Amino acid sequence: MFDNIFIMGGGCWSAAVASVLEGRASITIWEIDPARRAYFRKRGHPRSFPYVKLRGVKFADDLDLPSGTDLVLAAVPAQTLRPALARIAGAVKRKGIPVLVLSKGIEIKSLKSLDAVCLELLGRNVPVAVMTGPSHAEELAVRQPTSVVVASKKRVFAADVQKLFTRSYFRPYVQSDTRGAALGGAIKNVMATAAGVCDGLGLGINAKAALVTRGLAEMTRLGIYMGGKRATFSGLSGVGDLIVTAFSTHSRNRNLGEALGRGMTLEQAKKKVKTTAEGAETVRALAKIAAKGKINAPITMELFGIMYKGRSAQDAIGRLMGRAVKNEALG
Repeated sequence: MFDNIFIMGGGCWSAAVASVLEGRASITIWEIDPARRAYFRKRGHPRSFPYVKLRGVKFADDLDLPSGTDLVLAAVPAQTLRPALARIAGAVKRKGIPVLVLSKGIEIKSLKSLDAVCLELLGRNVPVAVMTGPSHAEELAVRQPTSVVVASKKRVFAADVQKLFTRSYFRPYVQSDTRGAALGGAIKNVMATAAGVCDGLGLGINAKAALVTRGLAEMTRLGIYMGGKRATFSGLSGVGDLIVTAFSTHSRNRNLGEALGRGMTLEQAKKKVKTTAEGAETVRALAKIAAKGKINAPITMELFGIMYKGRSAQDAIGRLMGRAVKNEALG
């Protein structure tokens, strides 16, 4: 099936995924930062992720596909996917090597989902799938039961990925809405960051539950506008991922929002979280998309105002609660 797997990106999620695959395939990881790469190579795990100890993994100093590569996993930050993938796109297309996207986000410059970026660079002949869902690396790495979805238009490829990853503690489901799955994984980061703002403000679970529920409706509206299917946002890649990201203390996006709710600026909050919180970038793209499509996205726009216009988080909650009352719309 897959014997030689190349992973672009050497972060926490890459390490957790590699731990699932160890023993089933030869794994090579490329990490752009030399210091982080050296630490990972020496210790067997990323600097802030002591949950795994990878001893059988190889590391690439350059972004070149090792000989015999038959599967590429893309786990770089969303805004660096295009330049990273472009460097190996020629070889991927020439050899027909399938790509599994693990990254979550929306490209700010093009306003495209990450599966769409892959399609643009690789064409329709290269199999592309997205693996996403409620799957914090910290829990997967210690073999806590985890379920995800593998979405691809290429059903045989999706089934092969499902078989590759299936473990007693890791259960992948398969579906065909690649766009919707990619968007669910991206948009939920924005809604989870907003949920973290509720935590930072010291609001109760009533407020947070309401925000997450209305966030799901907003996520569905935006996702459908961008080409996803409504049902997808009720699955693991939508509501499932939203729940774990909005409520887990492992969540970088929730933690970022909590810092914002406590009055920190975006730059201060980023320094506190330390690692990449994709919601801070995705909200910029979603604000543009909502404006362009005239999509009702009040949570997105209020979070954008907190992050990039210096608006008060407390005032943002007041504006959300003070809007005209209406019938409940679930998307």
